[in-house]
Formats: sequence, structure tokens, C-alpha cells
Amino acid sequence: MAILIDQVTKWWAQETLSNGKVIALLPTLEFDLVYNSGFSFSTGFGHGQWVALLVILVCALLIWQLHKATTMASTVTIAIVLGGAIGNLADRVFRADDGPLSGEVIDFIDVTWYAVFNLADILVVCGCIAYAVVETLRIRQAGPDDNTGLSDDPLRAPSSDVEAS
Repeated sequence: MAILIDQVTKWWAQETLSNGKVIALLPTLEFDLVYNSGFSFSTGFGHGQWVALLVILVCALLIWQLHKATTMASTVTIAIVLGGAIGNLADRVFRADDGPLSGEVIDFIDVTWYAVFNLADILVVCGCIAYAVVETLRIRQAGPDDNTGLSDDPLRAPSSDVEAS
């Protein structure tokens, strides 16, 4: 679903903003169509194929992590990151004009003082933050006596049956 929504918003951006149109939402937030062949913040401009190969490896790692996930919260957060990564990878695959994986990522959410990004970028960043929080809570709540750090529910309340010394 995340990939579909990402691609629909990018289609909308191309249809609406391709003629140089900019839609101002707030004083420092606007919709402005930009094509990015590199990494975040347009670094690595022109190295899209290498970026795409890296993203493919990251997607493979995320799929492997999905199979290892021990909680629903971990599974959901990993899936959110994977959806965002695949959304941007789809741009590089299906918009390629100069050979395999050479397509540019469509960015259109412009925070004028910061960066231009898209829904897939939001999913990757927010998914990574959520995963870090979930895993931190899981490890903290597992307690010092649990060497594995695994629990069925990463958001469960800490056990109150600890003996006082």
C-alpha cells in the first residue's frame, strides 16, 4: 500500500508540477517538482545506478530482517522502511532512460530551508526512527536477567514481580 500511495503522489506531482508550477502551502513549504539522480540532498548526482544497487542490497537485508522479526511492531516498522525503499527504487527502475537503474527519483515536497523529498523518503526516515524506538523498548523491557533481549511484546509494561533487596 505504501508503494502504491508513493507512486500515485509522484504521478500527481509530475502531472501537476511538470510545467514549472509551484504550489505554496506555507511560507517555507511548497510542492515543487525536482528529479534526483543521487543520494539524499542530491549528493552523488549522476551516480543513480550505484545508489540503486545499494538500495537493492538494503531491500534484501530488510526482507531478511522481516523473516527474523520477533514482534508485530518490528515487522510493521521494517515493512514501512522497505515500502519507502522500494518506492524510490521503482523510480530508478521504471524511469530509466540511460540504461538499467538510471532513473531519477521524483521529489516534490519542498521545505525551502531544508530539502526536497517525497513520501517514500518520509516512510524510510519515520520507519527507521520507529524501528529504533521499538527495538530500544524491547531490549530495555527484556530486563537484565534475559540475555537474549527478546520478548513477545516490545511495548509491554516492565514486570513488577522483582524482589526488593
